[in-house]
Amino acid sequence: MSNLVLTRREGEKITLRVQPGTNADDLLAQLLLDGITVTVKGIEGSRAQIAIEAPLDLQILRSELEEA
Repeated sequence: MSNLVLTRREGEKITLRVQPGTNADDLLAQLLLDGITVTVKGIEGSRAQIAIEAPLDLQILRSELEEA
């Protein structure tokens, strides 16, 4: 499991995507066991700090990086 902390504004997105070459059965087994945890760490003005704990085989992308 990995942990990533991002800051997002209203309307901004986060995408979770399977890494290329990942064994789907192994990932599904890990997700069934551990799941994905999203925690709001804090809110300051119009920005929320969000922590995501997910298996290493999932990419976590900010929407602006996904479109690039």
